Parts: sequence; structure tokens; C-alpha cells
Amino acid sequence: MSRKTLLGIIAVLGAVLTVFKEQFGLAIDATAVVGGLTVIILYILFEAKLDFKRVAGQLGKFKDPKFWLALISALLVAVNESFGLSLPIETILAVLGIIMSLLFKADSKKISSA
Repeated sequence: MSRKTLLGIIAVLGAVLTVFKEQFGLAIDATAVVGGLTVIILYILFEAKLDFKRVAGQLGKFKDPKFWLALISALLVAVNESFGLSLPIETILAVLGIIMSLLFKADSKKISSA
């Protein structure tokens, strides 16, 4: 299916939604719905494959202990502030760095320099 055909179908859908909105008093914004559907459909059909290929080429980064330490520490800080837990973040991050170095069998100096 070409982009012109797809956009033609979406335009007809937008016109039908506008008619239904006017005739039946629907409380939707047909322009916003059609615009959102257009973006979603075009992304899925034409861009999602390229994004999946880019991510698949970088899967090795998910095995890096620095990535996991940064992700967990950011989540920990956000949860600590959101729920008012008042956890000692520095202590937890130090222990987390040691645990992760053991899990990933990495050099603790490499992790702590992140």
C-alpha cells in the first residue's frame, strides 16, 4: 500500500468522523483523532522497521554494568523522592555498585568511575 493510498483512506475516515460528529453530537475532535491515527500508522508502516534494526544493532549496550547502574540509580532516586522514603541514596548506590560488579564479574573500578 502506498503512502498516497493510505493518506486517502485516512482523509475519508476523517470526513466520516466529521459527519458523525456533526450529526450525532460526538464529543471528539475528529481532526486530532485523524492526525494521531495518521502519525501512528505512518510510523508503524514506514519507520518502525528502521528503529527496530537500530536497536537490535545496539543490544550489547544492555549488557554494560554502567547502563544498569545508571538506570537503577535514576529509578531509585525517583522512587525515593516520589514516595518520601528518605533512603540514604549514596549508601545504597555504593552497595549496588559492589553487587553489580559481582553479578557482571566486572572490575569495580570500572563501575565506580561511571
